[in-house]
Amino acid sequence: MESSPLKTVEQAGTVLYRMIDGKTEILTVRSKNFPEQRIFPKGHIERGETPEQTAVRELLEEGGMVGEIGGYCGLREFVFNNKRYRVRYFAAKYVSKANEGEPNREPRWMSVEETRAILPYDDLKEVLDKCVELIG
Repeated sequence: MESSPLKTVEQAGTVLYRMIDGKTEILTVRSKNFPEQRIFPKGHIERGETPEQTAVRELLEEGGMVGEIGGYCGLREFVFNNKRYRVRYFAAKYVSKANEGEPNREPRWMSVEETRAILPYDDLKEVLDKCVELIG
């Protein structure tokens, strides 16, 4: 018996950055499924939304931040709970803090080096590197 192909879930996320005293800081949030891990805000693309609109909405929902999309910085694909996830990530410049974000997400700003060191997956580190390249 052949296994059926995995359902693909399309998502989008944001690598939010800000400049403090000439140094770049990056926002991460706690993962919902693995709270010991820190990741970039991301979520499902809703019907009628562009990936960029999703990235901005998820940033606001999970991280409580408003950002301005600056460019595309990579795709991450993984399988979880028998579904294939395709996440498009966008670099976004910090505009303002709108609220505290989702409960238990604990948004946190860190240096690029600290962020890279705590990211749990190599492909997320590649997304970060591409974003840092993009923002120059």
